[in-house]
Amino acid sequence: MSSVHVVTDSTADIPSHLVAELDITVLPCIIAFGNEVYCDGVDLSNAEFYDKLADSPVLPTTAHPPLGVFLETYERLCRGGDAVFSIHISRQLSGTMRTATMAASALPDLPIRVMDSGQLSMGLGWQAIIAARAAQRGLSLDEICEQAAEITGRARAAAALRSLWHVQRGGRIGKAAALLGTALRMRPLVQVLHGEVLPLENVRTWRKALEHLAGYIIAAGPSAELAVLHAANPESGEVLADLLADYFPRERILMGEAGATITTHLGLGAVGICAVLAS
Repeated sequence: MSSVHVVTDSTADIPSHLVAELDITVLPCIIAFGNEVYCDGVDLSNAEFYDKLADSPVLPTTAHPPLGVFLETYERLCRGGDAVFSIHISRQLSGTMRTATMAASALPDLPIRVMDSGQLSMGLGWQAIIAARAAQRGLSLDEICEQAAEITGRARAAAALRSLWHVQRGGRIGKAAALLGTALRMRPLVQVLHGEVLPLENVRTWRKALEHLAGYIIAAGPSAELAVLHAANPESGEVLADLLADYFPRERILMGEAGATITTHLGLGAVGICAVLAS
């Protein structure tokens, strides 16, 4: 029986042990500090990137994986009659989906399905993980697509930022640009909604930001999966996880780091929560 391979991009922020355990193929985005170009999560560890970003006088730029990488990956994984399920960051936040779709269209004889997660970070990552678990159970490509489509509507992601400077400079803020001004002196919370990064609220202290972030996901209802991520701020990640201990088993909360691509646009110190709501 043919296998289904799950492909995603590095904005998914899936911890490396799960990538290996579930045999997920992660295509790295491109990070550039001027003339210095890196593959997200390949040439530069998260810790090295955090240090480099803190010392850089300019914001790095990011780019999605190139078309050739998608083509080579799809062709390699489909050898022997296997199939590919490729799920990526929201098309409203990146050109990744467009490039993935172009690659699949250029290989019409191969069993490839491309899906827009409508999310970023582990909001995308959970969808790739659940698809990979389904693939390991032997589900068909059609069955995995159906399951993933249902999960997409239950994915949630939100973050507390130290400021809106990075997300505004990176051009990924959408309507949250309306929060500039006084918001830059406060602690903004943003959420992913309808594939966009949108404002949630502003609070005056970092502790309140973490409390409101926990309240956001608690108010959404029970979660089947939950992750807490941080960008060079593990202490705040632990505080947020503790705030959620009565809502979700503390030992089941997946603790992780935001990768280079996400951190470029959210900024150092950001803390996020990504969940899949229970059905």
